[in-house]
Amino acid sequence: MKRIFRSTVTVALLAAGASAWAKAPADFEVTGPDGRRILLKSDKTWRYVDGEPAKEEEKIVVTGEGVLTLERMEAVGDNCRIGVRLQNDTNYEIRSIVPRFAVYRKNGVMYEGRTLGFYSINPGNNVYRETLFRGINCADIGRIQVTGGDRCVMGDLDRFTYTGGACLERVRVVPSERVRFDK
Repeated sequence: MKRIFRSTVTVALLAAGASAWAKAPADFEVTGPDGRRILLKSDKTWRYVDGEPAKEEEKIVVTGEGVLTLERMEAVGDNCRIGVRLQNDTNYEIRSIVPRFAVYRKNGVMYEGRTLGFYSINPGNNVYRETLFRGINCADIGRIQVTGGDRCVMGDLDRFTYTGGACLERVRVVPSERVRFDK
């Protein structure tokens, strides 16, 4: 008899414990930092109690452009040194952009292309870079074309996405009196 009583009590205790354990936690309300009431549901979702939808974050409006100018073109023996400046006239930091500068002879044949990196240019600031094209005199250059720069970090563009030219679209190339300088 004692054995049947113990078994019955054990089964009853196990059943009570299992039913308490199986119950899901109930929904409950909390107050958010802005004072609105929020219902936290047992299915791990939430909603505002007052029926107010969550406000969307304000999207940053990208404005302005980078301005690229050819500031220097100097003969160094049979070589040509060029200097370019990128001015950040946007409302965001230009964290990195690496355009390619292709030098063409006066007959239209490309001589050489080089990349120059521009990094960490805050709005309103500028960066100056120089490069040397060896074996071509400045007088023999008919055009400098700016291309590339497709993996940039500026505004909403980042280096992990191929932008298809969107980076360079945000940079205006100022024509030069020295030589044809364009995109």
